[in-house]
Amino acid sequence: MGNELLIYICDDEADSVEAIETLIHQERTIRVRTEAFSSGEELLPALKTRLPDLLILDIFMEGMDGITVLRQIRSIARDLPVALYSTSTDFALEGYRLKAVRYLEKPVKQADVRELLRFLRKTQSGRPLFYLGQNESVPLADILYFEQQKHKIVLHLTTGEERTYYGKLDQLESLSPAFVRSHKSYLVNLDHVVAIDRELSVFRMRNGSMAYIRKGELPAMKRRYEERLIERVRSE
Repeated sequence: MGNELLIYICDDEADSVEAIETLIHQERTIRVRTEAFSSGEELLPALKTRLPDLLILDIFMEGMDGITVLRQIRSIARDLPVALYSTSTDFALEGYRLKAVRYLEKPVKQADVRELLRFLRKTQSGRPLFYLGQNESVPLADILYFEQQKHKIVLHLTTGEERTYYGKLDQLESLSPAFVRSHKSYLVNLDHVVAIDRELSVFRMRNGSMAYIRKGELPAMKRRYEERLIERVRSE
């Protein structure tokens, strides 16, 4: 997909979704793909599989309202950019307390979408990259884990894609505080870990995959995972 960005839209009114998708795709300065969800109940499981680059979330919906959904999102994706939109500004302060990046009023205008995409483009351009070669890179935050397969390293990405290049994990251990060498063949991004399975001795990743933990290292990996969670809370 190259530099295409993914935007989720969560709204139980199909007309509103269609309107905002039209506004997004009228902007030609950024490559965007959109996916729509009709409820928070439908959205939340999808976020555990893949995080978008931006979520546009309606506040007034049947079932869980947008604020309730955003509270749950913050327990699994603290840094996901979320733009709330609504016919009322009554929940603006609560939205910003939950780290909403924008609060839009319905009907959303073209200028609102243009400014939102400008913000998205700016934040994306500042993301650290991992370079596989001279002309190929991926955002470091989009890597679930590195896996050594003989002389090759496979990057497992949040998009579901895999990238491969020749190299050794030994050269990557100091890549970022978010990554930990859990096994001779695995370098794991702790920011995408959802649990540690003690019985299987693995990290369970956001997309449902598993990354192995070497025998005897479970206590150390559990401690490092907890430390990373604390680091992230303190940085907010």
